[in-house]
Amino acid sequence: MRIFLTFPILLAAASPALAQDSSEQQDKSPQDETRFQLLAAVDHVEGDVGEGLNYKTTFATTGVAMTKGRFSASASIPYISSTAPQEVIINQGGLFGTSLLSSDATKTGQVKREGIGDLSLNAAYQLPVSGVNASIGASVKVPTASREKGLGTGKVDYGVSGQLSRKMGAVVPFVGAGYTIIGKPDNFETRNTLSGTAGSHLLLGENSALTASYSYEQSASSSIGDSQSINMGFGTNLTRSVRIGVDGAVGLSDAAPDTKVGLKLRVGI
Repeated sequence: MRIFLTFPILLAAASPALAQDSSEQQDKSPQDETRFQLLAAVDHVEGDVGEGLNYKTTFATTGVAMTKGRFSASASIPYISSTAPQEVIINQGGLFGTSLLSSDATKTGQVKREGIGDLSLNAAYQLPVSGVNASIGASVKVPTASREKGLGTGKVDYGVSGQLSRKMGAVVPFVGAGYTIIGKPDNFETRNTLSGTAGSHLLLGENSALTASYSYEQSASSSIGDSQSINMGFGTNLTRSVRIGVDGAVGLSDAAPDTKVGLKLRVGI
């Protein structure tokens, strides 16, 4: 068999449409000033995709984000270091992560691989809706990763998403949904996926917030189950232009990574 593993990279930092940023946007009018930010993140993921098919993957991601009025955009690219079964393809794609299972290959040896991952391009627009923070977004995964090394599928993925949140005192509940059109690699049967998340921020003063959420993503293959996880995170401003965050996730389903931990940094320029 041949297995694809896809993971969310820079979940809070690189994609400006995500609900994690909603706590900062509540009750603020968009400004016409153009602002730029440098993005950096390190994420480590561990799990398995079957008996003896364990993997450990670290992503070191850099990027840049731009905000002007209600519009925001970002671009980011990871460097990947992974130890995984030979038949596993590490693929950064879609709005959230999933696993694709296909083909009839039978290789099982563990392989260490490193290299540049796929480029992610994201854009979002904050809707002028009274009383809530609502946004729509789009993303494109550009296949810059090596297909020969098993660091990507070599195909373009497209995604659309929507997020909705509302500030209720110190609590900011949010929901989000996405749809990913997955580029179909040769000789693999895949399908497009639906995904969703629901949770809440807890604001700690003006500069910090705790986040807890549940995430779901439909599998891109009928041969493997859907992914479900519980996510926790904390973010705070070190200065007016520097924000740091830590996050983690625990898988609730066999298809989800067992554990994920991450460190995020965002610096205004």
